[in-house]
Amino acid sequence: MDYFLKNEEIVEKYLISFNKEKIEQLKEKIIDECSFIEHKEFSSDYFPTFSNKKLIRNLKKIKVGIKEYFEETRDVYLYSFDQYEPPYLVKLIDRLLNNDEKCISEILNYDIYAKISIDDKIKLANQELMKINAEDIYQKKIKLKELEDLVKTKELNKEQQNIEPYYKQLIGLIKFDLVDSMSIDDLNRTIIFLGLESSPSPIQVDNLQNSDRGLSSKIILLIDKKL
Repeated sequence: MDYFLKNEEIVEKYLISFNKEKIEQLKEKIIDECSFIEHKEFSSDYFPTFSNKKLIRNLKKIKVGIKEYFEETRDVYLYSFDQYEPPYLVKLIDRLLNNDEKCISEILNYDIYAKISIDDKIKLANQELMKINAEDIYQKKIKLKELEDLVKTKELNKEQQNIEPYYKQLIGLIKFDLVDSMSIDDLNRTIIFLGLESSPSPIQVDNLQNSDRGLSSKIILLIDKKL
C-alpha cells in the first residue's frame, strides 16, 4: 500500500508493509482481552443465530417450558451467554488486513480514550437515582436494577485490559518505507499538467500521533486518486 506524507514543503511517498499473520494474532488478542463484555439472557423455542459466533462466549441453555403451535409443540429454552463488543480498532485492523489504505490515517489517529468507562456509567446512574423523587418507587426500582446490572457488568469485565499497549504493538507492526519525495509545487504542477485539477480527488489531512517512527511532527495526506 502507498501512503503520502507532507513534511513542510515536501510530499513523501511511503510503502506500507506488515506481517498479516502477526497482526491477525494481535487482533484476536484485542478481541479476547479488550472487548467490553455484556451478559445476555432470553427465552426462545428456536436456537438463536449470531452474526459473529466468535463474539459469543459461554453459551448455555436451560429448558424452561413448551410452546404449542397449531401443528407442533416446541421446547422453550432460556439462553444465556456473554457477548463481546470489540473496540473500533478491530474494524480498522480488518480493513488494514484487506489492504484498505484509507484506514491508515484512522489507525494513526485512533483515540484510545474515546469510550465511556463502566465506572462513569455507574456514577451517572447513581446521580440519576438521587434525582428521582422518594415517592416514585417504580422509577427507583428500575434505576436500582440498572445499577445492579452495571455492577455485575463491571465484575464481568474486571480482567479486561486497557487497549493502549495493544495499540502501540499495532503501530510497531506497521512498517513505513520511504519510496520517493516531491515538492508540493512540483506536485501541483503535475496535477495541472495532467488536467486533474478540474476534478480534485478527496484529500484527508490528519496529525500523525503515537508513532515510534519519528513522524509525530508531520502531517498525513491520504490521496485517493493516484497519478
